[in-house]
Amino acid sequence: MTASSTAYTVSVCCITYNHAAFLAQTIESVLMQKTDFAVELVIGEDCSTDTTRALAQDYERRYPGRVRVLAHAHNLGIMPNLMATMAACTGEFVAFLEGDDYWTDPAKLQRQVDLLRARPDAGLCFHDAEIVYEVDPPRPPAVFSQHIAPHALPAPSPAAAPVRFTQAGLAQAGWIVPSASMMFRASNLPQPLPAWFAGVFSGDYTLQLLSTRHGAAYYLPQPMAGYRVHAGSVTVQSAQSERRFQQRIYEARMYRQHVFGPENKAYGDVYLAKQYLGYAEFLGAAGRWRERLPYLLKGWLLARQRVALFVRHRLARA
Repeated sequence: MTASSTAYTVSVCCITYNHAAFLAQTIESVLMQKTDFAVELVIGEDCSTDTTRALAQDYERRYPGRVRVLAHAHNLGIMPNLMATMAACTGEFVAFLEGDDYWTDPAKLQRQVDLLRARPDAGLCFHDAEIVYEVDPPRPPAVFSQHIAPHALPAPSPAAAPVRFTQAGLAQAGWIVPSASMMFRASNLPQPLPAWFAGVFSGDYTLQLLSTRHGAAYYLPQPMAGYRVHAGSVTVQSAQSERRFQQRIYEARMYRQHVFGPENKAYGDVYLAKQYLGYAEFLGAAGRWRERLPYLLKGWLLARQRVALFVRHRLARA
């Protein structure tokens, strides 16, 4: 079987821009995976201004059939690059790994595929990770589940059973999925990703909610990735700004229209309310009181859905 005709079980979707200092470790962490199935690494290189493209293409030459580079002719931006790279993935399952993160366990992909195959209801599998801070002043590493999501995720344990989440569970818990840990069942995602995806703020969270609209997410409580935070990462650069709030509001509106089903509509309302109220607070701090008022009112009106969700959760526990 030639490289071009290989049937891949897993496609690794890797988007990268100016990651020359990190990308080799990212790629090596994919190449070290021990699996009983074929894996392809698809790198969406978005016209970096450093040597990222040359590095990626060197690996493509050295590992034909395993590494494939999408060398865009012009800079697309994060979400369009993600959309293009996802569209190029051919595997039954798609794992996500940005060009500045890396995997730490050579059995990661095998474990996730085994789980997804054993649980036909699963649209997403994710796992714990170590947050690696490369910032000034220095910070020690932290375990994602305990630092970010102790309200929803158990502590790491090699013997712990997977934890199941519905779309509503993910919406209720908030950001609990390290992007470097995500593996999707490709058939649970719209192909190609819809045009509105290009305008969202959080691509990974949007993929999580899309993949669980008609399926569940399963969490493996073992750290198997390094989630890097550094001066150039989106996590650091996406400080509060007017553009960020506007993107979040657009994203929330798209969730209400296209992502949350009728049974989870209240979660879409609450998420949009959060964005309206956050923007109102931002405008108030800038002294833009007249602009602030309509967002404040819309946020309060939608936030009433919190009461409905509270009652729903209490009844579910009764």
